[in-house]
Amino acid sequence: MRSTLRIAVPAVLAVLVPVAAIAGEPRRHDGGFFLRLAPGGGYTRSAIEEEGDHFALKGTSGSFDVAIGAVVKENLAVHATLGGWGLVDPKVEFNGQEEVATDASMTMTMVGAGFTYYLGPSNVYLTASVGASILSFEFEGDSEDSDTGLAFDVGLGKEWWVGDRWGLGVSATVGYHSIPPGDAGNNFKGPSFAVRFSATLN
Repeated sequence: MRSTLRIAVPAVLAVLVPVAAIAGEPRRHDGGFFLRLAPGGGYTRSAIEEEGDHFALKGTSGSFDVAIGAVVKENLAVHATLGGWGLVDPKVEFNGQEEVATDASMTMTMVGAGFTYYLGPSNVYLTASVGASILSFEFEGDSEDSDTGLAFDVGLGKEWWVGDRWGLGVSATVGYHSIPPGDAGNNFKGPSFAVRFSATLN
């Protein structure tokens, strides 16, 4: 995953920058419908402590973010957010001992709200979202969902205009979750990190 990102990011930027120049930057975010689709990948760790035992799942993860809303004043969009990440065949750590789980997955889904603020004509932006979240576990064909918890993420990105209303870009995000599994007194907690590519309509 890491080597793929090191190759993919420069390749995407090499395409976006010339296309943006042809499209005639800069433009403005001064109102109207806002939609951002942002898939990507990174690293996630989720851990829980219960009765003196420490259990964690971690590894490279897929990531996504969908933001739907409106630009309410120049450069400021508010939006509903659907986001999350997924771990497939993660590393499992139990009281310091680590092994790889096969035929297993853990996904987090968040539904919430957030904002995106563009720093003027540079089209660099800050974004943040927070919302209700659940974890879904699957192991050898059996699946189980957690109770509802809380998750948030923040990101810094850059987009280039490629048309009258479309911008393409890349962002770096960091998130955190705290979610009760439903059968334990403590929560699964941990950070997530991702690089996402974005397509934004405004």
